[in-house]
Amino acid sequence: MFLRVLQLILSLTCLVHAQITFPVLSDPSFSLLSGEVIVSQQLKSWGIRIGPIKLNLGLDLSALGLNLRKREERRSRAHTTSALEVEDDLEKRLIGLDLGLLNLGLNFAGSKAASLLNNGNTPPPKALINLALDTDLPNLFSWGDADDVARGERGDTEWFTYISIGTPPQSLPVLPDTGSSDLFVFGPNCPSCNLANHTAFHPSLSSTYRNISEDWRFLYADGSGALGYTSNDVVTFGNGQQVSTSMDFAIANEVGGNDFKVSQRSGVLGLGLDGMATIRQGSTLFSRLVKSNSLTENLLSIRLQKGLQYQGTVYREGRGQYTFGGIEETSVLGGRNGLTWSDVQSQNYWGISMDDISVGANSVLAQDGTTPRRAIIDTGTTLIITSNKASLAIHAQITRSWQDPRTSIWYIPCTTSYPATSNVFVTISGRKFGVSAADLAWKKSSQYSGLCISGVQGGMETFTVLGDMFIKNHYVVLSYGSSANGNRIQVGLGDRPDVGVIL
Repeated sequence: MFLRVLQLILSLTCLVHAQITFPVLSDPSFSLLSGEVIVSQQLKSWGIRIGPIKLNLGLDLSALGLNLRKREERRSRAHTTSALEVEDDLEKRLIGLDLGLLNLGLNFAGSKAASLLNNGNTPPPKALINLALDTDLPNLFSWGDADDVARGERGDTEWFTYISIGTPPQSLPVLPDTGSSDLFVFGPNCPSCNLANHTAFHPSLSSTYRNISEDWRFLYADGSGALGYTSNDVVTFGNGQQVSTSMDFAIANEVGGNDFKVSQRSGVLGLGLDGMATIRQGSTLFSRLVKSNSLTENLLSIRLQKGLQYQGTVYREGRGQYTFGGIEETSVLGGRNGLTWSDVQSQNYWGISMDDISVGANSVLAQDGTTPRRAIIDTGTTLIITSNKASLAIHAQITRSWQDPRTSIWYIPCTTSYPATSNVFVTISGRKFGVSAADLAWKKSSQYSGLCISGVQGGMETFTVLGDMFIKNHYVVLSYGSSANGNRIQVGLGDRPDVGVIL
């Protein structure tokens, strides 16, 4: 009984206006993977068919004993179909399991939760939680203190963070993803998790652990996935000043994809809408903080600062910050009033209406009657993925762009820049949000000299995925709404003073 009371107290622990910042260390592991491998996995994760890539690196997706097939069942419960919801098989996407292309770093870690217990007699105070991202290159090859350090995968490809689970807390590196809604971590009996260089959660070491004993599986459009069982325990995030909540999550016994051998993440932290959760009665960490009235505002703000990059090569990783419960007024041009808001139209994704895509002043969608005018904000995808027709129209305006007929991957010259090439814009709620032409030269090709993999790829015929290629150029706010706006779930977008004017 005492343990359950302790767990309840922990679940209510929250600090007033806690502001938490953490350094980010670059992880050189992804430099071992070519851009072709990374982008092919990203496209396949959305169910986009691509041709074979001939490299000396094999990705073993057989660990689960699964054929390459799409999952027939997404969730155990039915949802009302909205304008932005997609067919079941297109929702089964890789949320970072094999190559979760995330370009952010934040730290939810902590090992001192027990010392922060309140007396249980007062309601939890609201919090403004800032999760800062930074770079510390001198410590590039050091794990450091897991409770104090957030780490990023090298090359504008992936960043991950630490959370702690259990009592006492066990610190685990996970991949945050606004395009999924489950939290899962590696278990101690997972032969395919490469535990020699990864971290497993050990239920037997936590006094507050509860086994829900329901089978859990998450399969993806490329046939990979994870299998395990659902559990409940205290999840703690933050350094020094911490926030804890009791929540359901999954422990993986099997995962598919051997690229974990060169990455350091040991799970995924979903931050999408609750409707996409596969865990029964599941809700995301963000959602739980909102429902418990723990935040000053029902907001999650995202600011990803660009690293030093030139012609497809990253010389220094970027910085940034996640803010739960508020908006960094000085990080948005015009402050809060500089944000443009759009209502979310999906029960699963942070999905909004998209008016147009353009290259400079030239509209891409004006003569396109097939590309859906819908987009999602997805920190779990590095690039922008749109329809084949739209991507063809975009690259038709980039000199010497080329699509590999074998793989369908788009390439552009690494020297691509403005004004020789016009910048790309996405229009939302009547306002144009740009991505510089230089940013589109994402990563040098390992096969074609002088060419870089384009930051825009095709094959997504249901909606446009606005990944980190878009997000790092803007300030993004995810809102569960308030009484002031009729409790409408919305996405806010704004320009940033640290990003040059995109003409």
